[in-house]
Amino acid sequence: MRVLSSSEIDAIVNHRELVETLRRAYRSQTVVPSPVNLPIERPETDGAALIISPAWTNFKAQGHSKRGYIGCTISAALDGGTPSGAYLLLSGVNGLPIAILDGARLAAWRHTAVHALACQYLAREDCERLLILGSSPLLPLLVRALATVRDIRSVLVAGAEDETLAQLAAMPGTGKITFGSTEDLQGAIDGADMICCAEGGLALMAGANLPDGIHVSVLNPAEAPPEALFTDIRLFTADRQDRAAKGIADLAADLGELTQGQKAGRRFYGQKTLFAGGDITGLTDLATAGHIFLRS
Repeated sequence: MRVLSSSEIDAIVNHRELVETLRRAYRSQTVVPSPVNLPIERPETDGAALIISPAWTNFKAQGHSKRGYIGCTISAALDGGTPSGAYLLLSGVNGLPIAILDGARLAAWRHTAVHALACQYLAREDCERLLILGSSPLLPLLVRALATVRDIRSVLVAGAEDETLAQLAAMPGTGKITFGSTEDLQGAIDGADMICCAEGGLALMAGANLPDGIHVSVLNPAEAPPEALFTDIRLFTADRQDRAAKGIADLAADLGELTQGQKAGRRFYGQKTLFAGGDITGLTDLATAGHIFLRS
């Protein structure tokens, strides 16, 4: 059995290949049961839980069990902190464990690749100017992901610490991208082709006038898009069962429908689109784990 650390995962994965793996996953018939949330009683908090998010190859639809995977994310959410854990990958042939992967790093690659996949369907093909609102540890990885599917030339940051800008500018393989910060929020929004809302980003965008043709990517699955956006922007999510999708009555499509060609993404150049990343991740976690394992 292989044990894959965060540094080993970083050495193996690139977004271009992972995005294609996730596209195939959304077109598949992978079995994804609902996550299991088991409360853990602790004297200092009421919110502790063990969370198990399973998924497996649809062996019945496949017609045999000679290939495929069974897997689950096992994470502990304690004391209100960010859940941390590992991904357990089992052989679909005999059920034996074949790998344990660092759960946080797998999730980071999966999460940013999902947004890049959505960008291919929803952002304009000539998208070059990215505006980042707010802050997140995922931003360096996200910029790299988006730059693999669109020719990003300029990144402006608002509402983040100077350290965030320094981390972005120090990323390898981004020599063609210029990085900067701004306090002119409406001016930056007017000049952007795409906006990424990180932690607190939706609050910064509240009340702003969004230009025609903009694509908005909401990074935090716990942040629901404000209802004020619903009237003039086309809304998408990773999965219709996601928390972000629950409050959206007029949801255009999820990634499964987009990748399978059941629904259209961007319909015309000046259309405004918004993608809210999801919290139902069993499908994409299994696909990402299998992708990493095959390259390790």
